[in-house]
Amino acid sequence: MVAREMLLLNLFSPELLWILGWHVVEAGMKLGNVGQLPCILEIPPEPSKSPNEAQTQWQHIQLVLSSSESMFLPHQANSDTFFLQDKAGVLLPYIDKDVDKLECKVGRYFTANIQILWPGLPQHQALLPTWYIVTITHMENHFRIITFCFQPAEAAQGTGPAPLSGVFSLYTKASKVQAKLQETVFLSCGFVMDHIPKVVDVTWVLRQKGGRYREVLKYTGKQGQVVHLHKQVEIFPSEIPRGNASIQLSNMAIKDEGNYFCSVVTAGLHGELGIDVAVVEAPKVTLFPQTPTLTLKEGEEQKLVCEVSRYFPLEAHVQWLREPVEGRMLPEVVRNVLFGNHRQSSDETYSFSSYYLLKASLRDDGVRYTCRVEHEGLQFPIRKSIVIKVTEKSQPWLWLLSGCCIILLVLLLKYLHQVKSADRRKFY
Repeated sequence: MVAREMLLLNLFSPELLWILGWHVVEAGMKLGNVGQLPCILEIPPEPSKSPNEAQTQWQHIQLVLSSSESMFLPHQANSDTFFLQDKAGVLLPYIDKDVDKLECKVGRYFTANIQILWPGLPQHQALLPTWYIVTITHMENHFRIITFCFQPAEAAQGTGPAPLSGVFSLYTKASKVQAKLQETVFLSCGFVMDHIPKVVDVTWVLRQKGGRYREVLKYTGKQGQVVHLHKQVEIFPSEIPRGNASIQLSNMAIKDEGNYFCSVVTAGLHGELGIDVAVVEAPKVTLFPQTPTLTLKEGEEQKLVCEVSRYFPLEAHVQWLREPVEGRMLPEVVRNVLFGNHRQSSDETYSFSSYYLLKASLRDDGVRYTCRVEHEGLQFPIRKSIVIKVTEKSQPWLWLLSGCCIILLVLLLKYLHQVKSADRRKFY
């Protein structure tokens, strides 16, 4: 079994490895030894320039990763090539697949001229190594990884390809999570180092709109204690020293959505990953009258009401359609539709109503009126329909005319009877 798998098995329990979604390679399977990835290098502004002149620049580079110190140098290797020895063992297995869906950035990690006492680095150096952070994000939200790398001081002075050593990786299975109301969600946050750390501190922070900020959980590695600052947050204390800083949020409410940041501090390095948690509640749709078929007389008015309730976030789109029950005619969008004001419930979900005043005509006979609702919480739009049946309006003058005709007919028959009786010959 390769070094990465041995390290993951030592750090995580099999159950939590499955929860995190990291699949261990079994014995006999082989990973690639070298991976290449196009990246963007962030070049900070020069300190000598004024704030108005200082601008961050970006440079296209090629990141070559290897699981060992001996790396294959391609012919095109130059100063735009960075060679990263993936000592933490997290980056390389995910470089060989979905390369076109990976976003890679490399930036300086500033230590304020403080020496990072990382195991394996010589202490009391005259020249300090340069630290970098490599961030790799899957653009379809499958994972995000940040890796701390150092470049020896003597290598930074030279020219040609830049050698880096990746020693500390922090990763999450998904950088965006959707939750329903009262649901329990799992926010994955794992870390791996090139050695077993003595002390690791973990903090989870929630940042929300309007600049609101609050700590939800703290773990102090020296004492091995967890402080819960949010009653709905649960962590696995025994798993933290093994590299699992994931948390569980129970009974989700709208007030709990925001950006959750997993912060891991060890040996002077401070890694942080953000997970955007959004509450999405699909609407419930009710159409009034609540009957599949509605019979109206010609000229009769009926208000059709589409009630859209208990949804979040606010954006919901409602459309009324007029469509024949049979036939291939395309649906017709109904105009002159009215909308009520949005109402907010105690759980902060929204509701509103849409109205259409239908004046029945014979052309509506056999027509289906549909309220169609779209919302990001729905995989497919909700459709609620009612079929209209229209009968002809009775005309009073027709009854009067019919009555007159009947009277005239009776009088005519009576007259004819009298004439016939008068003309009848009598025989003596």
